[in-house]
Amino acid sequence: MAGRGRAAVGLLVLLCSLFGPCGSFNLDEDKPFVFSGPEGSYFGFSVDFFQASTDLRSDVLIGAPRANASSSSSVVERGAVYSCPWAGSSSCQQVLFDSSDDRTNTEGAKMEFKSKQWFGASVRSDGEHILACAPLYQWSTYGVSEREPVGTCFLKKGDAVVEYSPCRSTANSPEGQGFCQAGFSADFLKEHRVVVGGPGSFYWQGQLISDDVAEIFKRFDKKYVIPYGNTLSTKSASAQYDDSYLDYVTGVPRGDKALGYVNIFNNLNMESMVNFTGTQMAAYFGHSVAATDVNNDGLVDLLVGAPLFMDRGPDGKLREVGQVSVYLGRGGFSFHPPQQLIGSEVYARYGSAITTLGDLDMDGFNDVAISAPYGGPDRYGRIYIHNGRPQGPNATPSQVLKGKWASSYMPSSFGYSMTGNTDIDKNGYPGTQTHKNTRARVHTQPAASALHPLSVSQTNPAALKTHTVYLYFRVDLELDRLKQKESTKRVLFLHDQAFHYSKNMVVNNGKGPTCEEQFVYLGVRHHVRDKITPISVAMDYTLNYQMAADPTGLLPILHMSTPSNVTKQAHILLDCGDDNICKPDLKLSVKSDREQIYIGDDNALTLEVVAENKGEGAYEAELHIYPPQLADFTRVVPSDTHSRVSCTYKKENQTKIVVCDLGNPMKAGTVTALSFSVHLVSEEETSVKFDLKMVSSNQFDNTSPRVSSVTKLAVLAKVSIRGTSSPSQILLPIANWKPRHPAVSVDDQGPQIVHVYELLNSGPSTFSKASLEVELPYHYKNDSLLYVVSFETEGPINCTTDIELNPLNLGGIPPRETETEGRNRHQVRRREVESTRDSQNDLQTLDCNTADCLRLRCQVGRLVKGKNAIVFIYSRLTVNNFLRTENQNRSYMVQSTASFNVIEMPYKNLDSELSSNSTMVSVSVMWVAEPPQSVPGWVVALAVLAGLLLLALLIFIIGSAPPQEDCTEKEQLQPEENGNTDA
Repeated sequence: MAGRGRAAVGLLVLLCSLFGPCGSFNLDEDKPFVFSGPEGSYFGFSVDFFQASTDLRSDVLIGAPRANASSSSSVVERGAVYSCPWAGSSSCQQVLFDSSDDRTNTEGAKMEFKSKQWFGASVRSDGEHILACAPLYQWSTYGVSEREPVGTCFLKKGDAVVEYSPCRSTANSPEGQGFCQAGFSADFLKEHRVVVGGPGSFYWQGQLISDDVAEIFKRFDKKYVIPYGNTLSTKSASAQYDDSYLDYVTGVPRGDKALGYVNIFNNLNMESMVNFTGTQMAAYFGHSVAATDVNNDGLVDLLVGAPLFMDRGPDGKLREVGQVSVYLGRGGFSFHPPQQLIGSEVYARYGSAITTLGDLDMDGFNDVAISAPYGGPDRYGRIYIHNGRPQGPNATPSQVLKGKWASSYMPSSFGYSMTGNTDIDKNGYPGTQTHKNTRARVHTQPAASALHPLSVSQTNPAALKTHTVYLYFRVDLELDRLKQKESTKRVLFLHDQAFHYSKNMVVNNGKGPTCEEQFVYLGVRHHVRDKITPISVAMDYTLNYQMAADPTGLLPILHMSTPSNVTKQAHILLDCGDDNICKPDLKLSVKSDREQIYIGDDNALTLEVVAENKGEGAYEAELHIYPPQLADFTRVVPSDTHSRVSCTYKKENQTKIVVCDLGNPMKAGTVTALSFSVHLVSEEETSVKFDLKMVSSNQFDNTSPRVSSVTKLAVLAKVSIRGTSSPSQILLPIANWKPRHPAVSVDDQGPQIVHVYELLNSGPSTFSKASLEVELPYHYKNDSLLYVVSFETEGPINCTTDIELNPLNLGGIPPRETETEGRNRHQVRRREVESTRDSQNDLQTLDCNTADCLRLRCQVGRLVKGKNAIVFIYSRLTVNNFLRTENQNRSYMVQSTASFNVIEMPYKNLDSELSSNSTMVSVSVMWVAEPPQSVPGWVVALAVLAGLLLLALLIFIIGSAPPQEDCTEKEQLQPEENGNTDA
């Protein structure tokens, strides 16, 4: 089965695509249903789903509280409720509740006022009845002398419509129900009851009122005040607490000194059981409430919105972001401390509305939607879907629905009202409906939007609620994914010797996995170096959404918790015991051949490294050396006693390291020597440190303890001084010398003498400061000895003198570059050697003890290895002083001295020895008593002629002699002359 170049071991890859039955995951925001209503009518202020139990057709109920839909001429902006068919071709139709005009009493006075009553501000349905309310409805009290906003509602069942106005009672005036505004919130209860909220009752303490639906229909008689026998309502008295069953939750966002609070009432007598109070003033805590089981513990949990809540941002400043508090139930009326969901956008009013969605993703936990009506960069609004979890709702939303429609007369307010947990399109998924005020770009009118859920996930087969039969996937399989480079892949597919395989696969929804087998092999076309890293087989897959759509066109997506890839691993069998896990025991030691090195020198340093493994095999074992920044690895020192290793430079986190291969696997010890060159060490350092460690690719014990080699740094600056004089000797008297009085040029003083002093740093270290002092005799016996003209310097040196130079301000000073020419111009004629030697025996020394000296003091700056500082002193020998009678026929030795002291070195953290030294430079002034006589011209001519005759005689003798050739040399040349040469 294995071919050439393949290992004898085959691996079987079983490629299976198993995707469980489809369940709901999120809402289809790409294809929402959009309904439109009259311009300026607040169409969508309230929304709900409606489906009669005897009718399969589903509708969406939408309130428009400012709609001017009445045919009556006296009622303005009566408000309306519209029924919009789901997935139908017909447009929204107004649901008729009340078209009558304002009623009057027997005397003709108005008893009710329906204009701008906001009918449709709340609308609810239980599948059989529709409840719609007008909270700003007013009626006359106190004998028609006043009118109060008591609010009213209408209850519809089929064609029957009855009015329900629980606050239109004899308990009028503000301290009663006169300002009740019943119907700002309303809902149906499971016990076939309705409940409405009246926020204005009892001087705005608010009130909940509940009545039996059947009794409302039965007692309706078109009178203003209708009493009901089974009414439950909250009272203005203080709350009492007992263990009654939870039925009602209501928010009071401006209660308790504007902190806001939420009340829980029982279903027996509407008594308050629990009170939750907000923690921040004016946060509007309780503006929205919702109750559901978000953690699937069988207990009801409570969510409370505070859309004006302020939180501190990263800069510490308060920002209005909104907040939702989640109270997880503990049983009875006991709740855990609240968890907080904080909004992320400023002024978005996060928490303005909260609605329960049921279990969208079919994971057993109910999900919720929280709106931020002014969220998003364009303030069109956002709705955040938070999934339930065992610990409470996920703080990170699984989906964010974005408002897409602008409005011309008010903010879009997408998400101002919401409803959900209803499968309106009968596709097995709970749906959601949301409201926004907007001017639609296409419809140019306000619109309400309802959205589909869609999903593909691995869930319980009992949750199968989809019409999709086949799912189409693109599957990509990659071998050895942990190895990024193709050249390092260790396994390949058997059929095409590649590491990548792609295929389209079809999965029958709910019918089990679809599988395919593929063989792979461990390649030997190159050395498999890494034997420790598992061989990973990764499968990536993507869903073909268009082909997987159900008959209604609904597109599934992969569940957010489902990974986009699947990875499995295989291990190479190693000789490491039954567990196939190698555990090495790495030991390391190092020794340097130098105890100290000098700063500034190109120091050669050798490290002798002993690396040992006393445990199981260490795979891909390497020695890592971390040299100092200014050390360079040069070579592995060859030796018969050392192991042969290969080392190279690598980078680890931008740090240069030397890596040496110790074997794969490394089972024994390794001894090697590595040479480094250390140079340009920082002046702040006191030592050079090399860190070393051993590493391997083993899973356990793969690193040795780090060891270090520390070599001390030392300072050594070899500083020397030397001097010279040019010329070093002057002979007197000078031929053709004529004194000139007064002197005009420096040449009138005498020949030039140049003293040169050089301070040289031979290193290897640097000094930063030194002093140099030169003492030069210039005055003898009250007269000039040397006429000092000037001085020059080279290098980092500055000098000053204690006397004035060139005091006579003489001209004719030659430039420095013509120094040699000047010396040649003053070259003294040659004397007899014997006379010079005789004069040297009678030299008189002129130094600072016998003559007055010029002192030249210099400060020398930083000198590194190989650099120097030079001083040139230009002077003239005062010849007139030596031609005096008392000084003639006498010779002198003029001696100058130069000394230096190193003052400072730049190494603050190291002890350094400051060097000093001196040198002496002498100039001889020699007097020759008898100048040599000049040679007559005829003698010179005769000597030249005699030389020419002798040369001619020698040429004649050499030419007439017979040639003598070596026989051996002749024999060697003869074959070559004949053209015969040996190969």
